[in-house]
Amino acid sequence: MDARVFLTLIVLGLTVTPVKAELKSDSRQQIDQRAREVLREWSEECLSFTGVRGEIFRIDYDDVFRIQKHSVGTFGYLGPQHSFFRFSPALKTPDPDYLKKTSDGKPYEYKEGYSEEWRWQKSCVRCIDHKEKKYEEFRVIKPLPPESELKWFDSLRYFTYMDTITLILPGVPDQAKFDEFISDSYLQVMRENETHIWIAGKPKNRRHAANFREFKLYLEKNPWRLRAVQYIHPSGNQSTICHFSKVEFNPLEWEEPDLSGYRNLSERPVIVPWPEKEDTSSIQQEAGAQVNWAAVRIGLSILTMIF
Repeated sequence: MDARVFLTLIVLGLTVTPVKAELKSDSRQQIDQRAREVLREWSEECLSFTGVRGEIFRIDYDDVFRIQKHSVGTFGYLGPQHSFFRFSPALKTPDPDYLKKTSDGKPYEYKEGYSEEWRWQKSCVRCIDHKEKKYEEFRVIKPLPPESELKWFDSLRYFTYMDTITLILPGVPDQAKFDEFISDSYLQVMRENETHIWIAGKPKNRRHAANFREFKLYLEKNPWRLRAVQYIHPSGNQSTICHFSKVEFNPLEWEEPDLSGYRNLSERPVIVPWPEKEDTSSIQQEAGAQVNWAAVRIGLSILTMIF
């Protein structure tokens, strides 16, 4: 993958003015409407796609410590609890000229990318370390009911479904969830030419905003195809770009990895039943005892991987 392609994406993505939430002028409203029109057309073109599989080239930036990481991987989606992504460090070290620069022109320090695999397998979520031949398994007992306000346990629900963590995938496999997410976001067109369009967005929903403060899409025209997506960490000091390639829509079901000989480090529930009755103090204590360390581990790992 030519690093110059990503350098272009970075410059266009990171130098644009952040999306504004305040009232818009007429011209800004037109920009917002154009962005929604494009995303609606893209979504409608993908109505027949219920699954997707492909490759990812990923770049992670840490603007506090001036660090840049490159990872390569694969992903697959046949459903919110039947999906995976796997990353390993990129084989080639990028030329310093193609690394992000500080304000005084110095390149970021390059470090090895991520080496990890996550699989959503209906009844459980697995984090696999192939190098050490070990994995952690988190059983999904029962998803928590949606709430209008954030609760102490609310973030746990995100880890049971892949598309609540990576909402934006090629082919829009979860149409309803994507359309709801876009309708509940501020949008603007950053740049457009005859062949491509760059769109920036900012989630209004606090649950999404807890995962990323902004997102930026790089779409190809005729037909509409998502080529890259960028997520900006809530702090604004970290970001991740994912470039998609060799994308296959409605793929055949894949085989799950053979974990014979791998050590299972844990088998704790991510989500526990939540009672409908008002008195929940005893259940809170029980749930906390069951999921506390597992939730912390899976939460920190996934957020680190995404951002």
